[in-house]
Amino acid sequence: MPREAAVDAPTVVESPAEFDRLDSRVAFGQALGRIAENDSRVMAVVSDYGRRLALDGLRDQLPGSVIQCGIAEQNQVEVASALANEGFHVLAPSYAPFITARVLDQVRVNLGMMGSPVVLVGLGAGYHAGILGPSHMALEDLACMRSIPGLTVVTPATNSELASALAELAYDPRPAYVRITQAPAGDPTLPAGDFHIGRCRVLEDDAPGRTVDVAIASCGSIGVRAVAAAGLLRDRGLACRVVSVGTVKPLDQRVVESLASARIAVTVEEHSVVGGLGGLLAESLLDRGCAPGLLRLGAPDRYPEADEQGKLLERAGLTPDGIANAVLARME
Repeated sequence: MPREAAVDAPTVVESPAEFDRLDSRVAFGQALGRIAENDSRVMAVVSDYGRRLALDGLRDQLPGSVIQCGIAEQNQVEVASALANEGFHVLAPSYAPFITARVLDQVRVNLGMMGSPVVLVGLGAGYHAGILGPSHMALEDLACMRSIPGLTVVTPATNSELASALAELAYDPRPAYVRITQAPAGDPTLPAGDFHIGRCRVLEDDAPGRTVDVAIASCGSIGVRAVAAAGLLRDRGLACRVVSVGTVKPLDQRVVESLASARIAVTVEEHSVVGGLGGLLAESLLDRGCAPGLLRLGAPDRYPEADEQGKLLERAGLTPDGIANAVLARME
């Protein structure tokens, strides 16, 4: 059974609109600094990437709370696990492909088999670091992490949701992976809303409790493009529902119900179409005996050439127009 949300976790963000405009790396560091004001056991075990994470607030609040492991993510997970087993509330951030695929054996042994309550934090997920090439694109991380038994997998859509997730995991430690995507510059942010691990968030619903033409489930910052696509479909006379899946594991079954009561169900993610949110919901719909038409939109099953995030998303069809056109084509 999914555990209840840690409702007593301290509030970290006082001005969500302003906080959501920050670079996600800065938001991460600021959130940890605020969490440390109420939790003396918080620690960050970082790889070389930790120099980019605005951790001065955490260092000022708790001297000695940041441990640098250098370019050695496997050791980073081992050190983080040892500290977590001694009662510290440990977060281990790095580039998303490095803190998942590169360290998969350490994760499955330490967090999966041993249950060490480490929070892995994958920054720059999806195409965000795409200009550095496919080695820095995290397009398989959800597939890797959701396959580890006992691992909570969180996919915040905004910086505010990220801060809430980190506060909850520090308050109630457990083996977890937090996936951070950031929308390209110029994309709007989603409106603020309550975030709790294990609960989805309905962003729009033209027919609550009833069948709609199109139900879209998204995870991460691309949710704002899912909302925009729903607006384009609504202009074509289609009733839409949009759900943000802030936790991939454990999955809120209301997501499955939301998709099941639609003529066509759609998943949108800045992740490979293999093994991510689309694959998870396909499995879940079949397990429930529900079989609406399912359209999985995400990164194609191949490694792209290096490019800017916005251009990579456009080539993958992950723009509002691209999403809406794909839905309309499937409904013909």
